[in-house]
Amino acid sequence: MPAALEEQTRDRLLAAAGEVFAEHGFEGTTVREICARAGANVASVNYHFRDKMALYLAVLENSICAASPGNVRRLVAEADSPERALTEMIRHILGQMYNKGERDAWHVRIMAHELAHPTTALDLVIHKVIEPNYAAMRAVISRIVGLPPDHDTTRLCAHSVVAQVVHYAHARPVIARLWPDLELTAERIDQIAAHIAQFSLDSLHALAKRMSDERKHP
Repeated sequence: MPAALEEQTRDRLLAAAGEVFAEHGFEGTTVREICARAGANVASVNYHFRDKMALYLAVLENSICAASPGNVRRLVAEADSPERALTEMIRHILGQMYNKGERDAWHVRIMAHELAHPTTALDLVIHKVIEPNYAAMRAVISRIVGLPPDHDTTRLCAHSVVAQVVHYAHARPVIARLWPDLELTAERIDQIAAHIAQFSLDSLHALAKRMSDERKHP
């Protein structure tokens, strides 16, 4: 097979695998489904990637590029306040999560599956994406609450914010049943992001005020 055709087949497999892994996760995905969607022979996965795990790792590498911590750092750097930075981070993640039809949306859903049902690839995801983004969020929150980024309270606040965001990835089947009329349009996603941001900021500001009052009146 000419090199150009081999490269096209490899690219189609990566694209199809990204879609299928995003829909079903690693365990729920079959090589047969990937190849059928890519219009490729089942043996092509072994030829180009050795096995399903190697293909999954290749897809994750692409996903990590889409989820580059540089995107989050840019949002933080461009924001005129830590409150705006946190709001934009939340909007960015939710927007990617539900930007259906776009390749950049795959990585959030793939990583949601990975976190819910970890594979041997989890360390790669944590090291290259989650850890730096987590550090960026703690840095922003620390400015709001007036505590160091590594303080337990700062970490707990970061986990509380993240939990609200990933709820919309992990609980999608439940949300669909509890709120069947909810249509996740771009406008609705913006509304949800604004709500999570305001809800979180209200809590962070209240926490900062309480700690300030306690320092003044121990």
